[in-house]
Amino acid sequence: ARAGHEADLAAAEAVLAARPNDVTAIVWVGRRLGYLGRFREAIATYTRGLALHPGHPELLRHRGHRWITVREFARAEQDLAAAAAACRSIADAVEPDGQPEPGRPPHGTLHYNVHYHLGLARFLLGDFAGAERAWLDCLAVVGNDESRVAVTHWLWCVRMRQGNRAGAAAVVAPIRADLD
Repeated sequence: ARAGHEADLAAAEAVLAARPNDVTAIVWVGRRLGYLGRFREAIATYTRGLALHPGHPELLRHRGHRWITVREFARAEQDLAAAAAACRSIADAVEPDGQPEPGRPPHGTLHYNVHYHLGLARFLLGDFAGAERAWLDCLAVVGNDESRVAVTHWLWCVRMRQGNRAGAAAVVAPIRADLD
C-alpha cells in the first residue's frame, strides 16, 4: 500500500511541477503527503499554495484539516473559519475521494468538509457553542445519509457536553436504520 501511495505522490508532484500555480495540483500533493503521514510537509505545501492564492477556501480547508491532525487546534480553527467565510460566496462542489472505494461515489463536498472540520477544531478547543454552530451549518449543506449521520453524531456529542439532553435527542431523532 505504501508503494502505491508513494507512486500517487510522485504522480501528483509531476502534475504540480507542470502546473505550479494550479490549486487542484497543490491540493493533491498535500493530500498525497497526508496519506503517507507526512503531515507537516502537507501543511507546508498548502502554505505555499496560500502564498500564491491567499484566502483560497480549498487550501484553507485542507491545511485546517492537517492542523487538526498535528493537534494545533487554534491554527485549524483560524484556517477553517476563514474557509467557511469564503464558502459563503462560492458554489459548493464535490470533493473527490483520495482513496475511493469501488462502486461508492464521493460523499464529501467543500462546504460540508469545511464546516465539519471547523466544528471539530472548535470542539477540541472546548468551544462547544462554536462547534454546535459549525455543525448546524454543516447539517444544512449535507447531501447524503452517510454525511448526515457523521455530523449528527458530533451534534449529539456537543449537545451532551453542553448538558442539552433534549437537544441531543432531537438531533438524532431523524436517524433511522434504513438510511443509506
